[in-house]
Amino acid sequence: MDSRETYLNKLRKKNLRITNSRKAMIDVLENNHLTFKEIQTALAKKGFTNISTIYNNLDFLIEQRIVVELFINDTKYYDLAIDNPMHNADSHIHVVVKDTNKITEINNTDVFEFIKQIPELKDLQIDYVRITIGARKKKSY
Repeated sequence: MDSRETYLNKLRKKNLRITNSRKAMIDVLENNHLTFKEIQTALAKKGFTNISTIYNNLDFLIEQRIVVELFINDTKYYDLAIDNPMHNADSHIHVVVKDTNKITEINNTDVFEFIKQIPELKDLQIDYVRITIGARKKKSY
């Protein structure tokens, strides 16, 4: 089963509507970290131009934990969460390469487990861990 079907099956299991605009949004976000404007532009190319529908579907997909919001450098990005090989809906490590503004992901559950073992957190239920690393390419001399 491809990843798109995984997202759609999650909605089917809850008897939630699968509209063409929701399918298009999932397609646009696959393997991308996009701002709202970038989502809007990509969806317009597919014939979906109603801004209210885009906002409503984005909110719906966030509520269903299919899409997650990321705040990087004072900008909100959106990313698919389910079956993403680099993270789940809760825990992420994103690296922002400032030279290129490229956002990449690191999958290292050891980091999340290490954080959960920090003594100051022992009495807390950790719901999620989200880490953003800002980096620049090393200069070669």
